[in-house]
Amino acid sequence: MRFLHRERPADPGAGDVEALIDVEGVSTSFGDNVVLDGIDMTVGRGEIFVIIGPSGCGKTTLLRHMSGMLPPSSGVVRIGGESLYDLPEEELDSIRRRMGFSFQHGALLNSMSVIENVALPLAEAAPHLSRDLIDEVAQMKLEMVGLLDAKDRAPSDLSGGMKKRAAIARAIALDPELVFFDEPSAGLDPITAAAVDNLILKLARIFGITMVVVTHDIASAFTIGDRMALLFDGRVFAHGRPEDVQQHPDARVQDFIHRALPRDEARGVDITDYLAKGALR
Repeated sequence: MRFLHRERPADPGAGDVEALIDVEGVSTSFGDNVVLDGIDMTVGRGEIFVIIGPSGCGKTTLLRHMSGMLPPSSGVVRIGGESLYDLPEEELDSIRRRMGFSFQHGALLNSMSVIENVALPLAEAAPHLSRDLIDEVAQMKLEMVGLLDAKDRAPSDLSGGMKKRAAIARAIALDPELVFFDEPSAGLDPITAAAVDNLILKLARIFGITMVVVTHDIASAFTIGDRMALLFDGRVFAHGRPEDVQQHPDARVQDFIHRALPRDEARGVDITDYLAKGALR
């Protein structure tokens, strides 16, 4: 199986996308605790698909199922038409290498410099490459996220926003065509969170990367999402384009959105100048 680069959809409705990920009837329980209950959704090639919902609704568990990290109790997850958990482990590992991951807390190794963190997946996936070439590629990825001047610093010396950008650079180190983000703006101030949103949009539009983003940040979700799914208690209560979800008639959906949507005015500013001046570092 292989992924194909696609143009980012201009107006991605549910019937307008070519599926890269299909989730069908996915349910998961841990003991008596039902975490996911019959999830159905499709992620199209080249789109940013956002999964939102309150804490404990099953977002991260669903992300782990979709990324090949954890098999569900029942149901099917397909990527490029392949049923992930029916594959031999070697084939599943091959698919995972076509993915990138940006975890909530960065998961950067403090024993390594920033550039060494970014170079790590390259060195593991392509041990035949020279160190100079690996470092050159890692520097390119850091330049893409505006972090080249911090390449020799330790992760512990970085600000929260810089750690997020370093984690994104590592996630795209192998030129993946599918990237999973778990709470990319968590713990960031509004300006820095807006910068991370801007970076995600830039990478998606320039490189045609398909992205699945789990977040509880409604402002971020409505900024970056082509389509989204809103989860409550392990079920999809609303899905579609951001405007469709925002206009959903269900009272519980409206209550969640309108309680979470008010945000600092800084979230809507153009942060290009801030990035250019290095003010977000």
